[in-house]
Amino acid sequence: MNYQEAMEYMEKVGTYGIVPGLDSIRELCRRLEDPQNDLKFVHIAGTNGKGSVGAYISNALAMSGYSVGRFASPALFDPREQIQRISGNHFGTDVEWISEEEVAGCVTELVAAVNKMEAAGLDCPTAFEIETVMAYCQMVRWHVDVAVIEVGMGGRNDATNIIEKPALTVFTKISRDHTAFLGDTIEEIAYQKFGIIKAGCPVVSVRQDNTVMEMLKEICQHRGLKLRVAEPEQIRQKDFSLEKTLFRYQGYPLEIRQLGYYQPENAVIAFEALKLMAQTGFHKINISSVQTAFRETKWTGRFELISKDPFLILDGAHNPDGAVALKKSLEIYFPAQRFRYIFGVFRDKDYQKILDEMLPLATSVYTVQAAGERGMDPMELAEIVEKKCRKYDREVPVESCQTV
Repeated sequence: MNYQEAMEYMEKVGTYGIVPGLDSIRELCRRLEDPQNDLKFVHIAGTNGKGSVGAYISNALAMSGYSVGRFASPALFDPREQIQRISGNHFGTDVEWISEEEVAGCVTELVAAVNKMEAAGLDCPTAFEIETVMAYCQMVRWHVDVAVIEVGMGGRNDATNIIEKPALTVFTKISRDHTAFLGDTIEEIAYQKFGIIKAGCPVVSVRQDNTVMEMLKEICQHRGLKLRVAEPEQIRQKDFSLEKTLFRYQGYPLEIRQLGYYQPENAVIAFEALKLMAQTGFHKINISSVQTAFRETKWTGRFELISKDPFLILDGAHNPDGAVALKKSLEIYFPAQRFRYIFGVFRDKDYQKILDEMLPLATSVYTVQAAGERGMDPMELAEIVEKKCRKYDREVPVESCQTV
């Protein structure tokens, strides 16, 4: 099987959609001699910020001298970017995507196992399950020291949750998203997220809302687990600019180039995770490497400034919490300004609340279709935006467009 054939196969299984549960991926891994058992993991869950936190942790580990594998989704530009190998150098990090040849080899091996499963009357794994196992297999071949793995959705029934004993479990802020699969209340969603916690494995979390925080403390106390809490309230001397953000945390000066008012919070989650790892076996981690890695980390699509003339920002805010973060960031970097929005969204997202957050700052809105079958029709979306604008009694021009 060559790369093109491998991608065609992945596109075919991608039509199976989302199927929560671990039976299929456990069986697939078993037939491949359980590659996940040969890796050390940092497992990251949460609603927003997983990608940025994973990037900070991965780069800091690489800068400290570790070989790092990273699995993050979804891909923005190329399916191969989901599976990465990261190593450090004197100036930053080298990031290498899984090659086309490696993808072809992995998928060939996986298809043989999947065919045997189907011949035995078992369900075919989903595309995400196959991608997850591909990541584990390739990271074993790369001989990485640690694998930084991002949960796809939720946690308890997510394909990544076949990890039995991660070196560290990390939680970003938990809020409402994927309610059709995870539940309508924040408690139900947190229950799913906290399903990745394993006996004997330390936990790092940003301080959550009170009910969620109490749930997490109770789980950790019941299982005798060490819980370290990142406290964004302890961030001092924050200085935001369009080039960088400077701040201090626990007395350490830190600099990040990722824009967004929420990035210092993501950085301190990663900081606490790295500090705990340094105390539990990863002794090469040092503050100098962490500071350098944080300064050089880039993660696309998160309040990403791609032009200054005119100012043009890309942001993947796809749930109400993400919209709040985007709105606050716009208000910090561009005080008293109003904005032209180019907006596309999946039909199963809470676009009504996203619009409630964003529209008060709008001067005009152009609607486009988000890629794939889940993308809402731009004309239908434009009608919804117009109704919202009338609700706010504001004259905001709205235009539906076929392409960005």
